[in-house]
Amino acid sequence: MNDTNHNYALGVLVSLFTGLFVGALVGMLFAPKSGKEIRQDIKEKSEEIADKSKKSVDTAVTKTKDFIDKSGEVVSEKAKKAGDLLSLKAEEVAEEGKQKAEEVEEKMS
Repeated sequence: MNDTNHNYALGVLVSLFTGLFVGALVGMLFAPKSGKEIRQDIKEKSEEIADKSKKSVDTAVTKTKDFIDKSGEVVSEKAKKAGDLLSLKAEEVAEEGKQKAEEVEEKMS
């Protein structure tokens, strides 16, 4: 997703939550309740939204950490395999070089 799409999606999401919050707030203000009850309702809804937001952020952070950990494991595994392959190839090249040197030595004798 490019930055333009990301910014657009973020704007839509913020607008959606803002609209929901404002709608709930207006609904409570026009409800036949006392000021004290409305303030309590607003406080409860605000706390509920804050809790949901915190849980969403915590979930995102946890998933990101898990992804980074798994990615690190994969990279380490691939690096070890690459190192093993390089070592094996180096041994093969050294053996071939030794054989060629022996062939040259035999031809020179």
